[in-house]
Amino acid sequence: MYPSSADGIPIIVDEDQLIELVVKMHEGLLRLGPGNAQSTLKALSYCHALPSAPRILDVGCGTGSQTLILAAELPDARIAATDLVPIFLTQLKTQADRQGWLDRIEVKEADMNALPFPENSFDLIWSEGAVYIMGFDQGLKKWRPLVRPGGYLVVSEISWFRSDPPAELRDYWQEQYSGIRHVQENLAAAESLGWTPIANFHLPDEAWTVDYYGPLRKRLPLFRRENADDEDAQAIADMTEQEMKIITANFEYCGYEFYVFQKLSAVLAETAS
Repeated sequence: MYPSSADGIPIIVDEDQLIELVVKMHEGLLRLGPGNAQSTLKALSYCHALPSAPRILDVGCGTGSQTLILAAELPDARIAATDLVPIFLTQLKTQADRQGWLDRIEVKEADMNALPFPENSFDLIWSEGAVYIMGFDQGLKKWRPLVRPGGYLVVSEISWFRSDPPAELRDYWQEQYSGIRHVQENLAAAESLGWTPIANFHLPDEAWTVDYYGPLRKRLPLFRRENADDEDAQAIADMTEQEMKIITANFEYCGYEFYVFQKLSAVLAETAS
């Protein structure tokens, strides 16, 4: 979608230019969206049936904060981390190299809609704050063949927590991401697509305010100064500040929900029960 200025007037920009500016605004930041280590580890704790040396795919990894957490927690895991933004992948590769993990973390530029891996390649697919790019249902459907029987899919997705959001918040998300649904709707959709829900929980407020918005707030003034004559850049900064304001005022109504799903065959499901 296209950004709007502070007074609500749409500013039409080329999509590639828009992506370039958003990337520039986040360059060097540890996180490109809300999240924290505690939540990543909590979600991982529900994946009880992982093998001792799991094969993991991190889709839409960005700069790889969660990739590195998974690598540290699962020292025998081999992880493929994919994204479409080379500068973010370079940042992840640099951090992996510093940890001595380049033999365990494969950093790969790839489209999440057409991942270059054969079926049944992974024990766990992970995607924090990225499945919205292709849509929750589409992601769960297209990634399922890549997961081995008994394996897991962990995603975080912006979701309604209550069915009575304020009109301003409802209108905001209708414009920004019309695919937003209630947590229970996403759980039902997952089951209809062959996934067994294992656990789900809200991302805590501080994962937005401290881990994501904190560094981003410090970055915005510099981004504005560096792009003082660029109306499109200023509009993106305006839009980001609007997001911060409306999200932080409405945590009780919506936010990111972590979902942990397992790919259980009928036999496996009976055994697990």
